[in-house]
Amino acid sequence: MNHETSTRPQQQATVRSSVRVVKQRAVGSTLQAPENDYLAIEDPLEINWYYGGESCGIETDSRVSMRTPGHDLELIYGYLFCEGIIQTAADILDIQFDSPKAHAAPTRARVQLRLGLRPQSQQTMRNTAVHSSCGVCGTSQLSQLQLSPELRIQDETQIEVDWIHSLPAQMRQEQDTFRKTGGLHAAAIFSSVGALLASREDIGRHNALDKAIGANLIAGLAPCSGQVLCVSGRMSYEILQKALVARIPIIAGIGAPSSLAVSLANDFNITLIGFVRDSSYNIYSCPERLISR
Repeated sequence: MNHETSTRPQQQATVRSSVRVVKQRAVGSTLQAPENDYLAIEDPLEINWYYGGESCGIETDSRVSMRTPGHDLELIYGYLFCEGIIQTAADILDIQFDSPKAHAAPTRARVQLRLGLRPQSQQTMRNTAVHSSCGVCGTSQLSQLQLSPELRIQDETQIEVDWIHSLPAQMRQEQDTFRKTGGLHAAAIFSSVGALLASREDIGRHNALDKAIGANLIAGLAPCSGQVLCVSGRMSYEILQKALVARIPIIAGIGAPSSLAVSLANDFNITLIGFVRDSSYNIYSCPERLISR
């Protein structure tokens, strides 16, 4: 029997844990006795959305996301926002989560969108599934990777060069599940004066970003003009595309950017920073937003 809960923007689906305990044997010079190990959970969440309510017979769509349970409501808000399906939090009227049993992570979400709402653009629509590794893998046509020149960011926000060094450490302080498992990505959004606005974890880097953007959207802080994004892994086209839709002008990452990410950053006026360490980082585009005082 499925257990169903209804949620509003200020509520979350109940999740017991985002970590699963398994037995493992460590091997060094000898085979060790079995010990507990903690793994990040990777579970599917089917997201179904209905324009005007599922009983109205109006157009519906769905996606499956392989995600780490937790902050699922924010994941839905962020994903639909970055896909151009919603523009504000008010575009979602209700979300119902279905779980296979009580207290288990939900496996399905039914999202009721306001009547009359239609996708802003078809260019970022996906086919079938959103994987934990690469959210753009479901794109059916190369033309869908093209973005409108109108999305080019016109944002003159400037930040101090030394502040960038502190972003990874601030983000790590919020990575409770990563400290247990070592197996999650993170995305954190800051104000231009250094305030942490949202920090989220997930087994998929793009899911973590969707959750952070969704948290901002629910809090009324999106579009994210004047804000700074820090991500834990490499910076790919997918990360740049989501940040662009959210209007984030500055992106810093612990890892490397891809060639397409750098091209996108230059074309759309995003400051892209990679290999952030305690004493150094690389700037790949729009360095005028970084200043020394």
